[in-house]
Amino acid sequence: MLRPTSVAEVVAAVRAAAADGAALHPVATGRNWGLGSRSPVRDGATVLDLSALDRIREVDVRRGYAIVEPGVTQGRLATRLTGTPRIVNLTGASQNAGVVGSLLERGVGLQRGRTEDLAGLELVLADGRTARTGWWPGTGRTAVRPHGRGPSLNHLFTQSGWAAVTAATVRLLPRPDSVRVLPVLLDEGQLERGVESLRGWTEQGLIPPTTKIYDPVAARTYGTPGRHLAHIGLAGDADLVRATTEIVSGRLRDTDCGLGPGPAHAADPWVQHAYAGGADPNDTLFLRKTGHCARCLDQARGLLLFLPIVPFEGEAVRRAAALTRSCLVGRTAAPGITMNVLDSEALDHVVTLGFPPEDAEAVRDAHRTLDRLHESFAREGFGVYRTDIDHPMTPTGPGPDTAVRDLLGRALDPHGIFAPGRH
Repeated sequence: MLRPTSVAEVVAAVRAAAADGAALHPVATGRNWGLGSRSPVRDGATVLDLSALDRIREVDVRRGYAIVEPGVTQGRLATRLTGTPRIVNLTGASQNAGVVGSLLERGVGLQRGRTEDLAGLELVLADGRTARTGWWPGTGRTAVRPHGRGPSLNHLFTQSGWAAVTAATVRLLPRPDSVRVLPVLLDEGQLERGVESLRGWTEQGLIPPTTKIYDPVAARTYGTPGRHLAHIGLAGDADLVRATTEIVSGRLRDTDCGLGPGPAHAADPWVQHAYAGGADPNDTLFLRKTGHCARCLDQARGLLLFLPIVPFEGEAVRRAAALTRSCLVGRTAAPGITMNVLDSEALDHVVTLGFPPEDAEAVRDAHRTLDRLHESFAREGFGVYRTDIDHPMTPTGPGPDTAVRDLLGRALDPHGIFAPGRH
């Protein structure tokens, strides 16, 4: 493991690896839980731990951006923004998880997908040169526009492993005047109808495309075990939030929609605080979800994640749940499933497999279950949006963009220095 403390040291490490034909596996905070954490895909790689690059280099609340290094956690950035007119788009993970790593893995925030937060990247390329992509300050009064002119280059380096990222320009959201998270229960007898109602409301703009749906196992975190629970997050002008709340509450009284109001405790003040971009140094929601602190999770709990994309349709949700149950091996407990609305067409699923790491049989059963999930969902045509180190490529074979990706990979990292086997 190498742990550089400056960009210059990252450059030196990359140049040394290039000269020796060695492989580097860059990680930010290393909290890629359930997908391999900081472990390389292949043996023999040196972990390039960038967590010591932990400066918040700049914050501009007027233009709405922050420049952060890989070791900056979302909790630190949220704390820095306390009392300002801006917030960071928090994810549902620990506040000790990194901002840059989440951007590069295209994570999902509480307000929008993390891809929309990325404005620019600072890179160390495979030959040791430094470069920048996207938008960076220094251009006078120019608004923050990630794409600019010509080809948009930021996302060549998300889920690619073609460079080491030493900083990112992160777009910040306006602090909303009002935040209201509505807890909604789905009628178990009309589950498909409830999902379709949520899709219709999203499609027509009644609610934003940020709803989260928890299956009966995942809903235990919020005090509604045995029931599907949805969180509808409303944020913005206070009058608009109030009016939308009234409209949605009225529609929930219609028994044909497959939905009903949930108990207040299912969206308690800590949930509301997270949607408002609030800092929580105690990491309350993460502790509630996992029972462990961020620093000890890898040692204390066995955890695997499976992350497919499923159409935002009632029948598809039902089918995905049935597929998941059919894949369970041996003593693997029923996993929790969190469904994140991406837009009116798609849900990403977070399927959480927990197991005692000291039990060898439970470990084997959980990993075999994960193998079967990848195989079964691929047969049904459900793709995955993030991969783990045991399944770095999709089981369906080359995609339509394989030739272009291979060409770019050979150009940017001809000797395969960075994260070999990843994606």
